[in-house]
Amino acid sequence: MARSRSVSSDRLSGAKKTIAISPISGGSHTTRKSIPPVTMDVELGNSPRSESVAYPKDQCGILTKFQLLLRQNTTAALATIGFLGFVLIVSSDFLHDSSVGRFGGMVHDGYFTVADSEIGNNQFRFAAVTDLDELSLMKDEKKMTYRSLIVPGTITHDVKTNKYTMVMESSRTLKTKHNEAGRGAEFSELTVFDKHLLTFDDRTGEIFEIMNKKDGKDSFVAPRYIITEGDGDTDKGMKWEWSTVKDGLLYIGSMGKEYTRPDGSIANVNNLWITIMDNHGEFRRVNWTDQYDFVRDALGCKSPGYVIHEAIRWSDHMRKWVFMPRRISKEAYDDVLDEKRGSNKVVIVDESFTNAQIVEVKMASKDGLHGFSSFAFVPGTDDRHAIALRSVEEDCAGDDLDVCKQRSYIVIFDIVTGDVLMDEVKIKEDMKFEGIAFVNMFTRPE
Repeated sequence: MARSRSVSSDRLSGAKKTIAISPISGGSHTTRKSIPPVTMDVELGNSPRSESVAYPKDQCGILTKFQLLLRQNTTAALATIGFLGFVLIVSSDFLHDSSVGRFGGMVHDGYFTVADSEIGNNQFRFAAVTDLDELSLMKDEKKMTYRSLIVPGTITHDVKTNKYTMVMESSRTLKTKHNEAGRGAEFSELTVFDKHLLTFDDRTGEIFEIMNKKDGKDSFVAPRYIITEGDGDTDKGMKWEWSTVKDGLLYIGSMGKEYTRPDGSIANVNNLWITIMDNHGEFRRVNWTDQYDFVRDALGCKSPGYVIHEAIRWSDHMRKWVFMPRRISKEAYDDVLDEKRGSNKVVIVDESFTNAQIVEVKMASKDGLHGFSSFAFVPGTDDRHAIALRSVEEDCAGDDLDVCKQRSYIVIFDIVTGDVLMDEVKIKEDMKFEGIAFVNMFTRPE
């Protein structure tokens, strides 16, 4: 049955209201008697509770507008929320193999940290790795195998005298069959990145990970990446010489010098490029010619003069780049003379490469055969103290292995003042060491 009511639009405040009720239809009879309308006076007192409204009052109107907008666009809102939830789920590790996105696609996590190198008050473990050039070939092996030695050590800082002492331990042999044209395992740097201990082959362009066996008393390597020279459009592996970590990214570079022909003309500039890699292994190439030229100009070595770099690190504490050149020359490159152009200078450069500070390290020996091949900041010194490798290649220009002599030294100094805190100490193995890092080589895999 149908009823209609007419109610005044006044606010219900207790006044009397007249309600008219229409007649009720009597069904399907063919004849119907007309019934007059009935009127009733109804007393509408005050409501015992507050009125209900569809949208609560909001002083600024923002909540009301938002609720109205949401009701009018319910389908779109639900679709957006659903899509965002889907993206969140598929991008999480929940639906993926846990190895996806790890450095080198590895199944395991890294387990080396610089912090773990501290084993006592002012006592730190470190490791140094060799680049033996042609001497890396292991002639007694049935298959072509190449080796590099990694040697652990410990330094202790005497706070009273501000001097350091050092103890070296037994070496470990790292082997690989990876090579380029019969050369391999020529490891030129050590860097801890994302808890992985990395080393870099300056012949094949490969990035290797150094890992420990279960007892932590021996080590081995596995290749993770291979990167080619320059802009990448070549099959020649990059000649890695240095690496560092800056703002969570791995920077890897070469010697920072043009490759020249015997007559001094430039063959290519591939070694002026660097690679920047994230902890998932994605990388990009960057032409660093301007940065290298800035340092060369600061040292007064404009072309045909040159600077050869093997030791560059970024300082988080100073927010500056620190360069320790292997060779410095104001004259044109010469294979034989180059061996005696070793450097004892440090160049500290601001992040924008607009200002350089040159520091001379006050070592007792001024032997030009000695040059920096790697360094690392001593933990807990705000990057003021550095341990550095000084390598020697004597009579090696002619590639005659019978006369070529290699040896290396370790020195510790203040990079800002140049004051020596432990003068050069020769490593007992007569080999060329080119990578050093603070790391506990006795760490057991997790």
